[in-house]
Amino acid sequence: MDYLQEDADAMQNELQLWHQENQQHAEALQKEQSITDSAVEPLKVELAELEQLIKDQQDKICAVKANILKNEEKIQKMVYSINLSSRR
Repeated sequence: MDYLQEDADAMQNELQLWHQENQQHAEALQKEQSITDSAVEPLKVELAELEQLIKDQQDKICAVKANILKNEEKIQKMVYSINLSSRR
């Protein structure tokens, strides 16, 4: 029975050590997370800017494609009218 109390005390001490180690690791993790967030924030801003530039370029491409289609339509009408006038 004497050893039972010693074993319980030893387990309690070990539990306290594990709690302290857990707390230390949690603090270290939080510190590293903060460092990582600080390092990533400028990259997130740059990514958002690049995504906006990509969207702007895609919009320009769509506008040019629409203009090409309009021009092709005009050309077809011109060719058609030339064909009609040459048949007369």
